[in-house]
Amino acid sequence: MTQDGQASQKSFGRAARLHCQSQFSLVRDSGVSSAGRYCVVNILMPSPDQSRRAAFCISRKFSPLAVERNRARRLFREVYAVLQPELPPSWVLFIPRKHIKTAKMADVLGDARGNLERCGVRWQREAER
Repeated sequence: MTQDGQASQKSFGRAARLHCQSQFSLVRDSGVSSAGRYCVVNILMPSPDQSRRAAFCISRKFSPLAVERNRARRLFREVYAVLQPELPPSWVLFIPRKHIKTAKMADVLGDARGNLERCGVRWQREAER
């Protein structure tokens, strides 16, 4: 939130999330996947509702420690906030890999961007929208 009570542009509100199991399954089954050093990215383009949505699948299999799972979730939230304005309408699922535990934000951002490019994402510029 900003000082005047308005939601910031980087907020990851309810409308920007994938919610139910059927949406996760659709992204996994019909989408394209790419794995990097820090994360696996599944993307479904174009999205069924022509919106940009994301989800982070971070289970206890990744780490039994909540602090490590929360750190991965925060990193993914920041990565998505940076990439979201340039993404075409799509649904994106981020899954962490073990190396993300010691990674910096710039490393995860570069890895996620590379994974999305391998999945065939064509970045939109501000002027094109």
